Amino acid sequence: MVQRFREGNRQTAAKRGAGKWFLPVIGVLFVVVVSSTWWLLNSSQSTTEEAVYNVSKLYLEELTAQQTKKFTNMLDNQTQQLKTVIHLLGETDVSSREGMRQFIGHMEEINRFDFFALIDEEGTIYTEDSSYPGVFEYTISKEDFTEPFVSFNKSMGEGNLVMVSLPVDGQQAEGHRLAAATVGIDTDTVIEKMSLDENDGHSFSNVVMPDGSYVIRMPHTHLAPNTNLFTALKKEAYFENGEIFQKWKGGVESGKEGMAIYELQGLQHITYYMPIQGTEWSITTTLHYSLVSGNVEIIRTTLTRNSEIQLFLILLIIAVLFAVYLFMHKKNDCLRFEKIQAEEVSKAKSTFLSNMSHDIRTPMNAIIGFTNLAVKSVEDTEKTRDYLTKILASGNHLLALINDVLEMSRIESGKIHLEEAECNLFEMLGELYGMIHGQAEEKQLKLSFCAKEVADGDVYCDKLRMNQMFLNLLGNAVKFTPEGGEISVCISQKSAAKGYGTYEIRIKDTGIGMAPEFAAKVFVPFERERTSTVSGIQGTGLGMSITKNIVDLMDGTIEVVTEQGKGTEFIVTVELRLQEVQSPADRRDFIEASEEPKEETVDFAGKRILVVEDNELNREIALEVLEEAGFETEEAEDGSIAVEKVRAAVPGYYDLILMDIQMPVMDGYGAARAIRALGDQELAAVPIIAMTANAFEEDKQAALDAGMNAHLAKPFDVDELLEMLGSILNR
Repeated sequence: MVQRFREGNRQTAAKRGAGKWFLPVIGVLFVVVVSSTWWLLNSSQSTTEEAVYNVSKLYLEELTAQQTKKFTNMLDNQTQQLKTVIHLLGETDVSSREGMRQFIGHMEEINRFDFFALIDEEGTIYTEDSSYPGVFEYTISKEDFTEPFVSFNKSMGEGNLVMVSLPVDGQQAEGHRLAAATVGIDTDTVIEKMSLDENDGHSFSNVVMPDGSYVIRMPHTHLAPNTNLFTALKKEAYFENGEIFQKWKGGVESGKEGMAIYELQGLQHITYYMPIQGTEWSITTTLHYSLVSGNVEIIRTTLTRNSEIQLFLILLIIAVLFAVYLFMHKKNDCLRFEKIQAEEVSKAKSTFLSNMSHDIRTPMNAIIGFTNLAVKSVEDTEKTRDYLTKILASGNHLLALINDVLEMSRIESGKIHLEEAECNLFEMLGELYGMIHGQAEEKQLKLSFCAKEVADGDVYCDKLRMNQMFLNLLGNAVKFTPEGGEISVCISQKSAAKGYGTYEIRIKDTGIGMAPEFAAKVFVPFERERTSTVSGIQGTGLGMSITKNIVDLMDGTIEVVTEQGKGTEFIVTVELRLQEVQSPADRRDFIEASEEPKEETVDFAGKRILVVEDNELNREIALEVLEEAGFETEEAEDGSIAVEKVRAAVPGYYDLILMDIQMPVMDGYGAARAIRALGDQELAAVPIIAMTANAFEEDKQAALDAGMNAHLAKPFDVDELLEMLGSILNR
């Protein structure tokens, strides 16, 4: 009420201030937003285009330069080798065909040339095995043939060759004067040495002649096979500006460098071209636009920066208009609100700690007090039995307090997750009725369950958490409803669409009800309307908070309708995924407690059980209980000892193993896995029950994953332990 009143005052003050400045503020904001948005969009567009172009150009220029350098280095290397060969030629007699053939073959072998030949003045090329008249392209008689001449040849049956030729000074061969020597590099070798085939599918390099014909062509995924780059691109590519293509073509023809951008099969390509020194050829390096997508980060950065500027301008104007009028009011309201919140949280926690201190000390006092009395009255069997019964009740209550605190801690730390599984709502209600019926009958309460408005009972849900929610609400109903009262549970299905059903759960009692101020914070942790001293009812004040968190995990809602002296109704709405196949529904208005099947009495006499427990006191308790039930017992202080005992035993020697988890040397999980891995299948199959203080759902699952058959939390209930042992032995 107070919070709503304060919020109303803040809204009223804000409206008064806003009314005075409404039109001017709207006008100013409109002008600022329109003008700044226009400016920012234009700025972002131009910045983006320029950045992408510049980054692409720099990247491609560097990549192309590297490829060009590799190519020229390879030519220089071949040239140097060729000079050495020409020097040797001057000292060798190659006037006969046989002498020339031997020289050519020897030079090819020791220099590992792909191709080597001598050329006479008429342009005939002599190889080791053949001669090719008039093939050499360069005019031998030219006086300017003093520098290496690079050419491309595919007419000598040697594959595609990049040829480097140097002049020879007047050597005779078969009556003709030799004019030049040439080395040919196979284009496959060029590709390998320049790593042109080691691209990522997005970038590749080609070597082209001035007219666009290929010297070296790498496969292009978006361009059909062709013999001329320019002819193919003119036919298949789209250039936004036709001058770009002509500039590219002219640049290659004239030995210049530059960059071209075009679209091919819907994908943008960027090509950089650069002349190869000492040749008439050019290297072109092309990459897909995806390789420069990193420039998108520039776009994002620019847009973010511009958006921040725009937001800053708008907030600055709003702050200037409203800061003076609202500053003091907002500051004071915030301070008061934060102070109240801090005081409420601190008070709630202090109250909780005080209540918990009392509630824990109460059963502890009873346990210690009755233990002392039992020791003194050990000879009086009836008194001792009475004291021990009260000690057991106090211990169970203390365990419930600890469980609630741990459960709340796990919820707040986010360690609880829902595990959906197949579930039938009618069966769940029947089980709940069986669990709560006895408590209701003890207080002479009328208990009714109704599910006649449920059409789809087969759903997916976390049955454990759903039961916990029901039991918390029903437990409170039983606890706070006096004798002769009524408790009803009604589930109705509100809708079913797209594989999900919406269910409304109403749990109503005719108990003592709640005051309105407490009902508003019934789901707040650490809150209780009365201490157990006043109400005579024990609890932690965490049950409703746990319930609320479970409902929240299920993406549901929970409401409370209550009136002091007239009772309380909790209304839970959840959406559950429906199973594809629905079994016939049993919609009984009143769900009778199903008769529990009478379990066959198990005779534990002669059954041998191995108790694995590192704590001597816990081991002694377990051994005493089991021996009293008729078991023959053996013990082990840690998992490794237990594994050795089982390994050394004959099959059938141990009927059961009770396994603690946290132990030195080898823990219970490791011991269970080791036993399951034994070579003797009968020994490996001995039933193992985890008996541990690790009592959470994930601990149970971990025990099952390690190969154990069941999980029992400590401190254990003797009847529950014996029932579990009997159930496993009956299997």
